[in-house]
Amino acid sequence: MIVSTHRIPRSVLDELAAGRGGADAVARLRAAQHSKSVLLVRAIILLLQETGHPDRAAVEAAYKMLAEFQLQQRATAFGHPPVAAWAFGTASLLSEGRSAEAYPGLLAAVAATAAVRAGADADLDVPLAPGATGRLDLPGLGTATLPAAATRARVRVVGGRARAYGAGERIDIGDGRSTDPRWHPVPRLDLTHGGLPLSLVVDTRTWRYVPGLGTGHRIGGEFTGPWRSRLDGAWRILVDHHRPVAEEISGALSALVPIPAPRRGSRSGTFHHAFGSVAMSLPPDARAAAVVLAHEIQHAKLAALTDMFALLGPGPPELFYAPWRTDPRPLDGLLHGAYAHLGVAGFWRRQARVSGAGAAQHRAEVEFARWTRAAAETVRVLTMQRRLTPVGRHLVDGMAGVLAHWATEPVTPRAAAAAWRLLDAHRDRWDRNRAPTG
Repeated sequence: MIVSTHRIPRSVLDELAAGRGGADAVARLRAAQHSKSVLLVRAIILLLQETGHPDRAAVEAAYKMLAEFQLQQRATAFGHPPVAAWAFGTASLLSEGRSAEAYPGLLAAVAATAAVRAGADADLDVPLAPGATGRLDLPGLGTATLPAAATRARVRVVGGRARAYGAGERIDIGDGRSTDPRWHPVPRLDLTHGGLPLSLVVDTRTWRYVPGLGTGHRIGGEFTGPWRSRLDGAWRILVDHHRPVAEEISGALSALVPIPAPRRGSRSGTFHHAFGSVAMSLPPDARAAAVVLAHEIQHAKLAALTDMFALLGPGPPELFYAPWRTDPRPLDGLLHGAYAHLGVAGFWRRQARVSGAGAAQHRAEVEFARWTRAAAETVRVLTMQRRLTPVGRHLVDGMAGVLAHWATEPVTPRAAAAAWRLLDAHRDRWDRNRAPTG
């Protein structure tokens, strides 16, 4: 497979350091992530040759087909976020000599998915995962329920028609073309507003094959009507009032990962090695969903950037206070949090300008003042760290400049006072929890 050389021009790095970047930066980061996945899959192939894994023949055949697809530009096989995370985890397991814990056979399922989507003739042997009990998961496409006795499946695509075979049964599969009740396509969310699309797959099954996550790692929950309506509303808010951020999200995000809600509030996150995914619990409303997406796109950009450049050098395992967490954070977590909350502050800054006078504008001003101060105080801590590399310092300096400018922008005295109370209350709780007892 072909791997490209990737560079970030200084002008693009400047934009990223300011918390922006735009569609151009996202496209560069996404392309670099694709090459990272290709290299990891190459590593898997080489490591399988050393281990004599029983799935080796099927995996090598799948790799050969995917390499041909790449040359023909017929399919993008590694763009599905959990597949990228699987590649990283599987290569790690094989390199550590833990081949019994790995499921390299997923690459055959990835190749089958690519063939089905491309409508390309193919005949692939797909080993099923241990304990899958006849379940053939095609990443980002769907699941075929074969007899429980099936340990392998055959996926054949002929004349654009795709079928899965296993334990004597045949199932029609495909992108919305199959009516077989044993075929369960992955749900999709396709939104367009103001000419800008957002297309997300809601694939909760493929994540179970990512090493380190496990079968039930906070992933699950039904993708129901409230999800669609709140994300549709969020997309309208982002496109109408936060267009540059919406363009980044449109270019980067491709997978939604529903997770259970905590007892209070909501939860969201990203996976470092699964660029393009966002995990979140059902947001309470459209505006909350918009904030989550504006927050998590920052994490996605920074994670991809750290795969290209070291931002921190080695050093002692220090822990720091973060104004958005109840637990102390390591330095890399502090950097990530500051960058994400720069995005949150920017969201509320823009939101304050479009909210009518009243409660909505007051809330936006409070949140803008709160997160601008929180991020600025954290960035001041970061600027004093000797572990910052030249690129890391450039990033921190860029954030500092933006936040210093925002700190001069007026908000009402009432909003400023409310923001300071929230920040002070958080620090007081943190200090009390950290105080020695006895």
